[in-house]
Amino acid sequence: MLMTEEVDNRKILYTKPKSLVRELVQKLFLKLLFKFFPQKFLFYKNNIKFIMNRSAYYMYFYVAVIYLRFKYPFYFNLPSRHIFILHTLIKFLKILEKEKIDFFLTGGTLLGAVRQESFADVRDIDLGIREDHFSKLHNAIPLLIKNGVKNIKSHPDKSKRLHIIFPCVLIDIAVYKKKMIGQNKLWIGEEDDYKSNYNGFTLPINDLENLIIVKAYGKKFLSPANPEIYLEKVYGKDWKVPKLRSKTNKKYFFWYKK
Repeated sequence: MLMTEEVDNRKILYTKPKSLVRELVQKLFLKLLFKFFPQKFLFYKNNIKFIMNRSAYYMYFYVAVIYLRFKYPFYFNLPSRHIFILHTLIKFLKILEKEKIDFFLTGGTLLGAVRQESFADVRDIDLGIREDHFSKLHNAIPLLIKNGVKNIKSHPDKSKRLHIIFPCVLIDIAVYKKKMIGQNKLWIGEEDDYKSNYNGFTLPINDLENLIIVKAYGKKFLSPANPEIYLEKVYGKDWKVPKLRSKTNKKYFFWYKK
């Protein structure tokens, strides 16, 4: 259902409704749970909900990965998360191909593409667009809904920002706008109202008006011109040196080692 609702200062523009059968089964199950365990109803409800959600997530993810390995035989040996997130990005760009929106890679998605020709962060997809393309993206929301998007949220950042959620993947889209900073006119984006000392990242006007091609997994994607300057601003001067990921202690996947 298409909607606009405030949740934690975020606007939910769309959330996929539950099926009627699923909703009826859930209500019946909760009534029985309350009848047999009135004292521990909330405890059991929250834990069962968590387990069911995680089980559904992993079941969908791994079944989809098996399918994708045969859909893309060239990528058969890719790590599961990489093939899944690559497929989601390809699907997303294909859906909006006719809208002529220039999506360019940012964040960990761009970092990996430039450094190792694979995405460095496979938890989500980081993209950017110019402000003059935002209305095209907003008008295409019904098209995204038709093609399986589960949730769409806008964030109250200083610059516009959309979170588009496909099954198991978040696409984080930052909108870059032109702004006079000192004596220079620059693009500025990825600002965040939640961080008082964080003013986003700036790029020269030509860098977003003359996008270049970068490769990841052998596919071509758009990038700001001079991506190295952007990556140094975001990740520091040692951005070229891969580091172990702190939570998993795993090495990054390299499609191509330069």
